[in-house]
Amino acid sequence: MHLASDGKNEGCWVIGSENEAADEKIIVRSDLTTTYIAKDIPYAAWKLGLVEDPFYYYKFSSQWDNTSLWATTLDSAQNNNDHPKFNAVERAITIIDSRQSRLQTIVSDILSQFQVIENRYHHLSYEPVTLSSKTADLLGLDIGDRHSIQMSGRKGVYINADYVIEMVRSKAYEEVRSRNPTFSEEQLHKVAGAISVSAIRYNLIKHDLDKIINFDIGESLSLEGDTGPYIQYAYARSRRLLEKSTEKISQPSFGLLNKEPEAILIKAISKIDLVVEDAARTLKPKAVARYVHMMATAFNLFYESIPVLKEPDREKRITRLALVKAFHRTFKNALYLLGIEPLNEM
Repeated sequence: MHLASDGKNEGCWVIGSENEAADEKIIVRSDLTTTYIAKDIPYAAWKLGLVEDPFYYYKFSSQWDNTSLWATTLDSAQNNNDHPKFNAVERAITIIDSRQSRLQTIVSDILSQFQVIENRYHHLSYEPVTLSSKTADLLGLDIGDRHSIQMSGRKGVYINADYVIEMVRSKAYEEVRSRNPTFSEEQLHKVAGAISVSAIRYNLIKHDLDKIINFDIGESLSLEGDTGPYIQYAYARSRRLLEKSTEKISQPSFGLLNKEPEAILIKAISKIDLVVEDAARTLKPKAVARYVHMMATAFNLFYESIPVLKEPDREKRITRLALVKAFHRTFKNALYLLGIEPLNEM
């Protein structure tokens, strides 16, 4: 970093990227105001423990999986000493869209000068998120005759995430109420909340990182196709089978599972370790999303074509219930990896 003495950046503190033949990047302007990257550099250094942690932490809320969500504060009176350690991590992964790639390269170049953190800071980029024309219309955005619109904070084209979640939750609530008229208000709100989060989260995760993400509220809430609710519905189906059964699942005879839908489901269940390892190694969360959808599809095929509770042969019935239980456990673990709440009923 150096002070530019001439040219368009005269009087500014600037830095360049060793990996790019690009213009120098301003860190501190000539009027002594700082740019975004001037804040990104110490933030990245904080993640890796190169600077002391200046924050105090307090419990912001409890999440659906019983874990705590923490928030930072500068008020020592609010500090909760039971908080986990949030910085000095072994590996820092910064998730920002591809438009920030050059800035992240500069940050990474600076951090790489410290040998102790070499290869520990990673930029996981993704393409911009666009809104479908129908979703834009629902949100009150006028996009003319375009099929979609790309969000941009600098251009003032964006929507509040809480507003989207609330809108999706409202639509999910109406759908759940129409399907389950006996649900209490508490049940309706709980299920609708879980569906709304899964609909949005899955819709964002399932895409390739190098492809533009198109979000459509209507499609994301569908119980059919490649959606979060479709996946949750498969879990609820397996749960219902296990709850209805009065059999004690013991000593299954897996050699009896010789139907094609059974074989497909067994193969799907067996792949979870390989999928998770691949997703962690390549930093591609889509791998888990694709796997979960494949599992849901395999289970639905099994559910619709193979009798379980109505199987007259008790040994076969118990063995198929054991397969359902194996799917149920494996699928639940996979859903947790995606941050999707498994629902017992929908």
